[in-house]
Amino acid sequence: MDTLTQGLLGATVGQAGYGRVLGGRAVLWGAVGGLLPDLDMVTAAAGPMSGWLHHRGVTHALWVGPVVGPALGWMMWRWQMWRSARVAKAASSSLPPPLSAWVGLFTFALLTHPLLDLFTSYGTQLLAPFSDRRFALDAVGIIDPVYSALLAAALVVGRIRGPGSRAGGTAAWAALGLSSLYIGYGLQLNRQAEQAAHAQLQDEGLRSPEIHAYPTLLQPYLRRIVVRREDEILVGWLSLWRPRPVEWERYPLPRHSLIQQLRSTPEGATFEWFAMGQTLPTVTMSGAAWVVELHDLRYGFPSRSEPGIWGIRARFGPDGALLDPVERIHSRLPLPAAELLGQLLRFTFD
Repeated sequence: MDTLTQGLLGATVGQAGYGRVLGGRAVLWGAVGGLLPDLDMVTAAAGPMSGWLHHRGVTHALWVGPVVGPALGWMMWRWQMWRSARVAKAASSSLPPPLSAWVGLFTFALLTHPLLDLFTSYGTQLLAPFSDRRFALDAVGIIDPVYSALLAAALVVGRIRGPGSRAGGTAAWAALGLSSLYIGYGLQLNRQAEQAAHAQLQDEGLRSPEIHAYPTLLQPYLRRIVVRREDEILVGWLSLWRPRPVEWERYPLPRHSLIQQLRSTPEGATFEWFAMGQTLPTVTMSGAAWVVELHDLRYGFPSRSEPGIWGIRARFGPDGALLDPVERIHSRLPLPAAELLGQLLRFTFD
């Protein structure tokens, strides 16, 4: 999920579990703990493929919370002890919150981050560095205002009534429960989208296709449908709010030896792994060079005829030799942001 939502989740976990003990510090440091795994985004500066290779890697592994969380909690507890010792009144009147509160806060704040990312399509390496397998459950988009608003509302209650108040704690627990149900609802919508697409394809005489549905931005109801067949890929859009037959855009699968040559490069292998095999190759001629591209089919916009919004490109000479380093490509928005938002809403609710 987006960075803001991860911070909101960590803060809500802090308010729910440790607001009474830590007060406002539970919200502040819960947000910090919820954001820490995304520090791996700095690796994107190391090269064009580094962001795909390292983001949602080892910092997003499930063991990070139980292992790193106690260490961070102990350091925070020691810092609080040191501060109390330097302030005479605090040292004589009260003791800092117990070690267990700080350990629990950082452990759960770190753990909830990869668990939330798991329910998006991007893919999260939950077992890194022991395995590079990417896990993804296509429940919600990486930006979902409904999910974020549930968490923000609980924090507003905590701000008004106090993070350690009964009302603040109840609101936080309610937000965590409702947001979890919302994710489950997204999973159910994805299954419904795949079933509806499968039924339509059967009616159209296309038997046993490989179907995947993917959530889109800002709302849970519009799903991108990708159908992989032996000789072509179909891409369409289905609104679960107002279902109608999917209008398929068909992309023939080219057969060219240079496609496998690109996939065999380190960059090609990285991209196929990142896209979890959901790629579409294209081959064109540009002057005397062959241009081969791989597109990530999981993401796109309804108004775009291109198969995806990012991918990789390579240029090969007539003899099949690679002419330039493999480059990363990223398509521009098909419309201004405001118009694109309106289009997404029309596709979903009209």
